[in-house]
Amino acid sequence: MRMKPRFLLVLSLLLAPLSAALAEGEAVNGYPNWSERVLLEWINRARVDPQVDLANCPNGSCSEKACFTPQPPRVWNAHIAHSARFHSDAMLHDNFFDHYSECTLLGTIATTYLASPPACNGAAACACSGGAISGVSGSGTDPFTRMGMFGASATGGEIIAKDSAGPDNSFYLWLYEPTASSQCSFHSSGDNGHRWLILSSDYGASSAGPGVSGALSTVDFDNEATTNPKIPSGSHYPQQAATVDAWVNWHDAAAPSAHTINVDGVCSNLTLARGSATNGAWHAAIGGVGSGCHRYVFAFKDANGVDVRYPTSGSLAIGNGGAQCPDWAASAPPSCSDAIFSNKFGG
Repeated sequence: MRMKPRFLLVLSLLLAPLSAALAEGEAVNGYPNWSERVLLEWINRARVDPQVDLANCPNGSCSEKACFTPQPPRVWNAHIAHSARFHSDAMLHDNFFDHYSECTLLGTIATTYLASPPACNGAAACACSGGAISGVSGSGTDPFTRMGMFGASATGGEIIAKDSAGPDNSFYLWLYEPTASSQCSFHSSGDNGHRWLILSSDYGASSAGPGVSGALSTVDFDNEATTNPKIPSGSHYPQQAATVDAWVNWHDAAAPSAHTINVDGVCSNLTLARGSATNGAWHAAIGGVGSGCHRYVFAFKDANGVDVRYPTSGSLAIGNGGAQCPDWAASAPPSCSDAIFSNKFGG
């Protein structure tokens, strides 16, 4: 099932401090999941060289595509990611599609939703005052109030989509929305709102919080101060196939001196495929992973030879994402440091 995506743009300032910086790429209580990792990486991959993605925009859809230039990456933000996943869950359970919650959310929702195990799954029965949604679009708790309830500080915008084809398809529904105007700005009609939020740094430039539940996807954008990692995002697509594409972003004042992916203890070189060596997306096609569970890490060295890995600890997985092959696990693949620490792979 596919539904036209929507966006909402508002500038809001709330006073909620960032609780603690989390290690990059590690999952905490299931955040982020594989689909959410893909969305963040696709956002950052597009931002380093927008014209690559926009070159494939259907004729007449991206009339202002020449306006977009390389931008720094966004960092994953737990506050807005929790808010976004909750909203996707709420839309899924109560069968609505709206930026507004269509009810007044209970003030305890962040606590009950994020409890382990959750005391509320996002459904109106436990999330809403009165236990039901109104069914009236644009009513109830607005998205920026909701983000604040989950601890966000400064918000820039939100995009949502209902699309059962997965994160890649949802991303391009947003990116390729049609507009006839070539004006280099956020259009007053809003017909380029999704693309402008993804590719520009006008609103919510610092971080992003994707939240995916079933066919529902929400991404919140924020100006909240976060860490400034050299590797802000990385993932692979599709989730499992004979060959998958691994993508990871690098952002630093200098190019990396080594750039590999370690899958099951076997290192392969990553190639700069988009953007620049200091702000770019690196890629490798990984074969022989059509079945089973294959754990991997992105292993870089910065210009000074310092190790930079993503995730910071543990590993990601090519597999079904089930209990035996979780998207992130504390275990890491066997070392292939002989490859990482030499120039064997172009480092």
